Amino acid sequence: MTSTVRDLIDVAAQSAVDAGRLIRQRFGGPMEASTKEAAHDVVTGTDLAAEELIRAALGGAAARSTVVGEEGGRQHDATIGAEDPVWLVDPIDGTYNFVRGIPFFCVSIGLRIGGHTVGGCVYDPMREELFTAADGCAWLNGVQLPVRTAAPSAPPLVLCDIPNAGGPPATTETDLLAALLTAAADVRRLGSSALALAYVAAGRADLAANADVYDWDTAAGRALVTATGGGYLSHPDPLPTRRRGSFVAWAPAYPTLGRAVGEALHPDCFAETR
Repeated sequence: MTSTVRDLIDVAAQSAVDAGRLIRQRFGGPMEASTKEAAHDVVTGTDLAAEELIRAALGGAAARSTVVGEEGGRQHDATIGAEDPVWLVDPIDGTYNFVRGIPFFCVSIGLRIGGHTVGGCVYDPMREELFTAADGCAWLNGVQLPVRTAAPSAPPLVLCDIPNAGGPPATTETDLLAALLTAAADVRRLGSSALALAYVAAGRADLAANADVYDWDTAAGRALVTATGGGYLSHPDPLPTRRRGSFVAWAPAYPTLGRAVGEALHPDCFAETR
């Protein structure tokens, strides 16, 4: 592969900004939304248009690129080689916020090569914040994010949408998770896993966790968190694109809390990944 990971992420970042410009122009205007599997899981024409824009850019970023998008699925028929880029694209992570006029959503593009998550970008079009990760480093609007080692004043801030809207009745695991987080942390529900992960990487939050997520929701954020020294667990690993899974990610100062949340989500199923 002739393009470096940084080169590929630069292309992805520009496509995210271009898609974000389209999304920002349409925010607050008339739109038609249709539901997918659940009433809160919606798609708009803007999702579709943004993904098509991103696909066009990524398809030309490198030979044999495979794009896996939330709205269009996988678009590449050939066998994926060990050095072939695989892109995980969510054109609007937080579509329900977008539809309701809540300015908290983002474009998320993760990059996987040889089965490993090697980079990604998350772009918040309303705040014009571009989070990128490549080669083990992460940046916010071009300024490198530091590796955090010290814990802020307690309690830790956790971004978590569990229990999920429209999900099954609470289980022993979700009850345990809720009790754990209530006892140990200050919890916020924001409605975008990708931005939650970016905020952990940037030091705005200390832990993010969700069930009911797909690979394109977290691939970019995973790269951001691990590039800033944090930890990430998912079940399964990598997360699927045809059914939902669970993840937890934490800042470097909170490995114990992160693993405890992982065990509460799926006892005996989580294994640490990088």
